[in-house]
Amino acid sequence: MKRVGLIDNLSHIVEFREDRFHEASAAELMAATGGNTGNVAFVHGVRKILSNPLSRVGWGWDPAIVRERFDHLVVCCANQLGAHADLGGWSDRVELFGLPITLIGLGAQSENKQTFPKIPDGTRRFLSAVKNHATDGCSNIAVRGDFTHSFLESMSIDSSPYGCPSLLISKVRNLGAAILQRQASAAVSKVIVAAGNPWHGESAGLERLLVEIVEEYDGEYVLQHPESMIQFAFGESDLISEKSMSRFLDVYGERFDSRGLLDWYRRKSSVFADAPTWMRFLKRADLVLGPRYHGVALGIQAGIPGTVVTIDSRTDELCEGTGIKAVALADAMTMSSGQLVDSCLWDQDDAVRFDVNRKLRVQQYIDFLRRNGLSPSQHLQDLSLST
Repeated sequence: MKRVGLIDNLSHIVEFREDRFHEASAAELMAATGGNTGNVAFVHGVRKILSNPLSRVGWGWDPAIVRERFDHLVVCCANQLGAHADLGGWSDRVELFGLPITLIGLGAQSENKQTFPKIPDGTRRFLSAVKNHATDGCSNIAVRGDFTHSFLESMSIDSSPYGCPSLLISKVRNLGAAILQRQASAAVSKVIVAAGNPWHGESAGLERLLVEIVEEYDGEYVLQHPESMIQFAFGESDLISEKSMSRFLDVYGERFDSRGLLDWYRRKSSVFADAPTWMRFLKRADLVLGPRYHGVALGIQAGIPGTVVTIDSRTDELCEGTGIKAVALADAMTMSSGQLVDSCLWDQDDAVRFDVNRKLRVQQYIDFLRRNGLSPSQHLQDLSLST
């Protein structure tokens, strides 16, 4: 079985979780999780679907050591196709490592799905290098959906639109049906919110509605990014800039003054550095919703009904690729807190669509891994069995 070097965007994450998370600053948490705690979700998903011996590798490792220890490299990807990321340095390392390479979960980021993003020349070189290090010329890039697939196709780069691997964490085969059954068994009294970003222009106003839901439904405000939100949660009042405080008070409205907002974050917000603990926490809820895809996706993998409030092409594509229920931002902003909660509950069609799509993605990932000379995990193969 091939020895696989796993490259992710986390930094010394095991040491961080075990030794430093309990006293870490917001800046240290962001550094450990690659700038967004949601990254731990798809990294966990990649680990769940592979049975090859795995060890983490850094892009800066000595190429000779990498070639000695590993036979194949797998990169856990995010929304790295866009003007915001230049992957030229990665391109150079792919060439130096000289090993077969597979990308999983790559996504393009654009304002809408009608416009392809502009990417730096360095990223184009990286994609070309990855293509040149495919196994037997097969597609070695699994992307989040059809938008990214079409974008890469426009550059003559083959890819496979199989959705985010965080879809495949749960061992429950008919997960959608199980979620619908759970939803029917109890009233919605506790809603956990996957909080957004007060700096995101179009969706910032959504946070007021999400705060209302937290207050009215015995909820929790789970944070992923940016650092300024984590500073509020960690009570780092001395580090919060005047600009940040002013922006947050504008976004959250007249409900809070500066001290009240800090107190609310302390009482009502949570943040996680690993997927299993996060999922265990989400099991307390009757529903999870919000604009953070991975915060909702982990709730679904924990068996909780969840809905993403989609805010851009990235979240649209993720929901389409995984069959997760979605509500458009423009629609959400016309609703009251109760109406949004009601609109996020699942029905039979939502559960069936999710299960049909998930079954398809399971088989696609099994085939994709095998074509790339990798070994699907027993967990993944068990998901493909009929019930």
